Formats: sequence, structure tokens, C-alpha cells
Amino acid sequence: MNTSTPPAPALHRRLGLIGLTLYGVGVTVGAGIYVLVGKVAGHAGEVALLAFLIAALVAVMSALSFAELSSRFPRSAGEAVYVREAFGKPALSFLVGLAVAASGLISAGALLVGSAGYIASFVALAPWSLIIILLVLLTTLAI
Repeated sequence: MNTSTPPAPALHRRLGLIGLTLYGVGVTVGAGIYVLVGKVAGHAGEVALLAFLIAALVAVMSALSFAELSSRFPRSAGEAVYVREAFGKPALSFLVGLAVAASGLISAGALLVGSAGYIASFVALAPWSLIIILLVLLTTLAI
């Protein structure tokens, strides 16, 4: 009688660093454009192109800053680690970590509201109910 257990199946890597980075950038930029183009064009009118060029310039500077941070501190929550290493203040590092978490929540909320607005034009549900449905679905997917 064989009492040994079979080896557990292992996950195989399908996305490398480049593919994962391109995926993340594509999702972020694509979602932002999908949700915000109409709103920006409605407010900016004829100078919408200039608004997008300015936003692109800010995004490039932000991306280069994060590239520098991640190369110096290749760990999760690099911003908080950078502040802790630079200033030696754990409380300040904690506040930076909270600010990063808050910015992620605000971004996710903006995308949920924008997406619910688009979906509401196809489905006869109140936008607030679509926001809750999307939040539950996307949270389930993430988990």
C-alpha cells in the first residue's frame, strides 16, 4: 500500500515583468480614458487636447518618480519605505502609507462611479446600485 501523497500542482508563470507592467499601465490608462474622456471634453471644450497633454506630462513625471522609487526600494509600499529611510520617522512613513491607500481608494471610487454611469445608459438600474454591484463583483474577482 502506497501512503505517499502526490505532489501538489504548481502554478506556472505566464506573465513576465514586461507583460505585467504593460497590463497594469494599460488597465490604468484605459480605465481612466474610458471613464473620463467625455467628462473632460465636456468641461474643456476645444482645449481638451491641451488638457490631455498636460495630464500626460504629469503622468510621465509620476511614472518616472515611481520608477526611481521602485529601483531604490524594490518592495511593496515603496513610498512609505522611502520616507522612513529618508527621514527616519516611522509616524511620517505611516501617514504616507495611509495617503497611498487613500489615493487608491479614491481612484477606485472614481472608476466605479464613471463605469456605473456608462452601464446605467444600457441597464435600467440606479447608478448607486450599479456601483455596489460592480464593487462586489470586482472585489470577488480580486479575492
